[in-house]
Amino acid sequence: MKNISVAVDEEILTWLDQLILQGVIKNRSEAIRGGLYTFVQSKLGISDANDLRSQLDKRKKKPFQDGVQVVREIREERE
Repeated sequence: MKNISVAVDEEILTWLDQLILQGVIKNRSEAIRGGLYTFVQSKLGISDANDLRSQLDKRKKKPFQDGVQVVREIREERE
């Protein structure tokens, strides 16, 4: 896996740390990965890398698209 940096509010870090102390999650990275996976799966209906590639291939390749707009467009295509 590759490392990335993510800016997170202090309140979210406190919340994540409490979940770690309670044994709900192992670490912050696990929580972030799980959250991203759940978001992509539930909001976009993408369950694996092949689904993602298929969605991206359908779209015109435009550099620096607005992420929120891309999510809306993919959701509309699914409806």
